[in-house]
Amino acid sequence: MNRRCLLALALLLIVAVPASASAMDGTPGDVDGDRVLTSAEYASAALTYLDAAYMGGAGDLTQTDIRDAAWVSAHWDGRPCEITDSSGRTTTLYRPLRRVVTFSGESLETLRSLGFDMEKVVAVDKYSHEKKTFFPECQGKANIGSIWSPDMEQVLILRPDAVFLYATISTATCDDIQKRLEASSPGIRVFRFDCFKPATYPGEIRTIASAVGQKERGEEFAAFYESTMNRIRDGAAGIPDDERVRVYFEYWFDYTTVAAGAGYNEKTRLAGGVNPFATGTAEYPVVDPEAIIVADPEVIVKLAGQGLAVGGYAGHDIAALDAIRAGMLERPGWSRIPAVKDDRVYVIHSDILGGAQHFIGTAYLAKWFYPDRFADLDPHAVHQRYLTGFQGIDFDLASEGTFVYP
Repeated sequence: MNRRCLLALALLLIVAVPASASAMDGTPGDVDGDRVLTSAEYASAALTYLDAAYMGGAGDLTQTDIRDAAWVSAHWDGRPCEITDSSGRTTTLYRPLRRVVTFSGESLETLRSLGFDMEKVVAVDKYSHEKKTFFPECQGKANIGSIWSPDMEQVLILRPDAVFLYATISTATCDDIQKRLEASSPGIRVFRFDCFKPATYPGEIRTIASAVGQKERGEEFAAFYESTMNRIRDGAAGIPDDERVRVYFEYWFDYTTVAAGAGYNEKTRLAGGVNPFATGTAEYPVVDPEAIIVADPEVIVKLAGQGLAVGGYAGHDIAALDAIRAGMLERPGWSRIPAVKDDRVYVIHSDILGGAQHFIGTAYLAKWFYPDRFADLDPHAVHQRYLTGFQGIDFDLASEGTFVYP
């Protein structure tokens, strides 16, 4: 077999080799150890492998080594990929990720937005596993529990090369999982990302995109996300404090609101709203019913979702959200509230205001708070494009799901 034929076979290996190796230090084929795999080094490694495999020559590189070398050359310019996650920790990758476990549904959703091969996700948290409509491809994957009750034995049996955890919530719990993983499997990569915070999500998109070799897709998705959030920020900019809309945001449970430390308060603020209950140390304080009337809110937003298990991606149930809203309107004394008088009481599902989809829900808030300022903002269209163009799921918002009412 001549050299040209061997090179042709080497190219075939890029797409034909089964993905089974775990991440290891050092890019295969980088013989001089300078952390740069040149085209000449890759060609030499491929020829050496083919010579050993088909011509009786010597060499210890495997098919997977050659495939990894080709991937690193194509996606990382032949260099290791250094990833600094949202905890500030830097991890160096020498090979592509093949066996991924996610304890974070937001990271899982972001990976899918970036076009990551979901076949490489070998296990997901129980909450993602329960989302049969939104994550249909995860139904056959292993369920490794939650960060509060992880199935560590199952995780280790699966031999992942990467595990995704949260960065800034339940940090003690996630720290414990990370320590246990690294003690049991020293070569494992643990990544800490939130993927739900407006301030950090664009950077996280780009960082994860680099890790999985999808920089171009990452830029496309980050631009889509930022176009919506920047439109909201620009539209709310310049509104004097005394002219901002007063908003009572009610959490899942009756008379439970959100304070300064809660993400829902941040989204209310980004959309131009003023939360009269933002002060205080508790993220989700219970407020006196009379205090709500005294606050005189111009808009009322009620969150549906976990505490009120209706709507969202689970089903097309407009009547259920209508019933939630109707119950609020009947509360004693609420007929005196401007938001009720002006018919500005809304219900929104946490599926689109929490997690990675927070930009969709924030667009609805902005539209409700300032319909004139955001006349050209179409949250429904943003939502549909996200599902079709980035999540790649066949979900028609015209006939499926219930996310806002009215």
